[in-house]
Amino acid sequence: MTVMSAEEMEGRLNAHRELMIDFIAALLGGEESLQSFTSRLAEDASFKDHEEDPGVVPGPGLITQTSAASEIRSIMDAARARAQARQRKY
Repeated sequence: MTVMSAEEMEGRLNAHRELMIDFIAALLGGEESLQSFTSRLAEDASFKDHEEDPGVVPGPGLITQTSAASEIRSIMDAARARAQARQRKY
């Protein structure tokens, strides 16, 4: 197992927290809210730092944001795979 920096861990934890809050809010909001939630997930998973100089060493804040985006992307990939597996099963 690889050791994560504090910034990477913070990003992953932030991603889980935000996903849970958004998911529960979407459930409470109904079908339209769930569709909006799904669209936002795709946006959140594709964080771009918009830095003009890619050679610059990223700061802790950027590491936290990219870790969060990576975690959301990973969760989305797993959720899609599970949904596809369930569709094939039925």
